[in-house]
Amino acid sequence: MSTKPLCSPDYNNTYIDSIEFFSLLLHTIGIVSTPIHIFGSYCVLYKTPKEMSSVKPSLLYLETTTFLLDLMLSVICTVNAFIPLMAVLPIGILTKFGLRLPEVFWILEMTIALFGCSVIVLLENRLYILMIDKRMWRRIRIPFLVFQHFTAIMYFYPIYRTMPPGPENQKEFILKAIPCLHPDVRNAPLYLVVEDRWKFLSWTVAEALLVALTLQGIFIFIIKSLRSYGQNRSNKTVDLQKKLLRAISIQLALPFCIIFIPLCYYTFSTSYRAAINNLMYVLMSTHGLFSTVVMIIVQKPYREFLLALLLLNRRSRDLGTRATNSVNNGIVTNRMF
Repeated sequence: MSTKPLCSPDYNNTYIDSIEFFSLLLHTIGIVSTPIHIFGSYCVLYKTPKEMSSVKPSLLYLETTTFLLDLMLSVICTVNAFIPLMAVLPIGILTKFGLRLPEVFWILEMTIALFGCSVIVLLENRLYILMIDKRMWRRIRIPFLVFQHFTAIMYFYPIYRTMPPGPENQKEFILKAIPCLHPDVRNAPLYLVVEDRWKFLSWTVAEALLVALTLQGIFIFIIKSLRSYGQNRSNKTVDLQKKLLRAISIQLALPFCIIFIPLCYYTFSTSYRAAINNLMYVLMSTHGLFSTVVMIIVQKPYREFLLALLLLNRRSRDLGTRATNSVNNGIVTNRMF
């Protein structure tokens, strides 16, 4: 096995290239995003109005997988990737607890795919609600969703079964291929996931295409069903469905763009740049944070609940300030007289 160096040996490493900076950014994102995800889940559970009750379970499923994926990327299954070489340095909690890297990698890849499934479930729910004739789809609905989840869980298995169980794999080859690795990284256990990068990409891209084409098909059927749905419903009901669909589309668009940028870089990159690798991974780990923030903003009930909390907090501070001023004025008056 041989390869040409993917970077220059005299490359000057900076703090941005270090594991310390990488971990600090990820842990900061985890700390910031956790309360936001909890608030978003609370909104879905307790602030979803009755007219949106049909979308509540699928919204909660999406929020759960989004939160879980953020935790996996930033804390639990974190890996420092050495793209374009399919090699990593595992630094997540599961690795520190002794779980083997093949299992850690499978869990991470499975969580990413299950996030895609949660998006399919959400849009499929909208399609089912808008369908006039549900008889045929009702028969194939459950098998369709089971198939999507089965592929999400099992698509990585062909790669997993070829991964050696040890904490290190082909470290000498990795150091030879990437001679510019940061000193902290060079002394750590390094793992080559697969020798052939395109073998890895063939399975991951196949799963990504399955999810993308499924979402495209569902969305086309939603548009067609919405036209038929409007023929037998009041304008108010149709407008409500359109607003809900528009809000969901906006909620999904931004996170997918955030994920799409790093995936494109990882797929087409031909040279090793530690700083860009780290920043792309960090960007991908923020998709859930942005997804939840967008959900709270675009979904009117959640937005109004947040504004009410902020307004209540502001009023409480104002009342506290007035009370303090009144007490101080009273003290001054007593001293004067």
